[in-house]
Amino acid sequence: MDLRHMRHFVAVAEELHFARAASRLNIAQPPLSQSIKRLEDHLGVVLLNRSRRSVELTDAGRVFLEEARRTLMHAELARKLTQREGARVPEVRVGFIGPALYRVLPAFMVRFRACEPGVHIRLFERSSHEQVEGAGSGDLDVGFIVGATRQVEDCDSMIVERAATVAAVPAHWPLARKRSVSLHELAQQPFVMPPERFASKTSHAKAIFNRVGAAPPVVQEVLQTNTALTLVGAGIGCSLTTATAALAEPRNVRFLEIEDGVPRSLDWELAMVWRADLISRAAGAFIKTVGECLRENPGVLQVTARPTRI
Repeated sequence: MDLRHMRHFVAVAEELHFARAASRLNIAQPPLSQSIKRLEDHLGVVLLNRSRRSVELTDAGRVFLEEARRTLMHAELARKLTQREGARVPEVRVGFIGPALYRVLPAFMVRFRACEPGVHIRLFERSSHEQVEGAGSGDLDVGFIVGATRQVEDCDSMIVERAATVAAVPAHWPLARKRSVSLHELAQQPFVMPPERFASKTSHAKAIFNRVGAAPPVVQEVLQTNTALTLVGAGIGCSLTTATAALAEPRNVRFLEIEDGVPRSLDWELAMVWRADLISRAAGAFIKTVGECLRENPGVLQVTARPTRI
């Protein structure tokens, strides 16, 4: 039994069709059938019940499918980590969401490059969910995500930034002349919000409005914060965002404090996540650098409506 047999079995078990599995593996169907038969002979059990019309997993097959997936995942992870550690130029693969670039991530990178000039940083803009998956699969060393407490069951995490939630409004709207705005007043405006399928981001905005029994009309759904701010600047509608977005000075956008007050549990938080059992020496040095930077700049963990750069 080897990894090739496991890959063949997983493909058939997931497709429950030999022809489709053979096409997926880019091999002919007879060698695939022979490979599954050799695997069953080696294990001494029947993994698949076959008939002319269907293919079904046996109880033993279901157990082996779970273990085979786990084995293949660990084998792929071992390949990635070994190749990365043996690379001529060491690197740290960093996932991030857009708001991480407003203040903290550039500061962390400058500090790290000064400490580790021989290490290359590779950046990947991904959703928070994709970063958590990437940290678990070895595709990423660390990630900068929002909504950490709901997503990091298998990861270590560190809060690296806190900021007030503010309203972003088109600068040419009468509303923009105000310094602050109530949630009821905001709820009367057209809104730009994340799609419903990205529950952690959508529910944050909804929870804030739910506190006062309001729900703004959503005229456009977008995932990326920078895209939302661009649409706000174009006059499409308002949005809720982190106060650190003001540091990017987006065109034709004003940021207003929320008069109703947002409870601490709904403050915007950015977390760094990683898998301690998978990180390389270079990634460990990056995490250490972030911790040192935060200890020297504790203000980034204090919620402020008008944050400064670090």
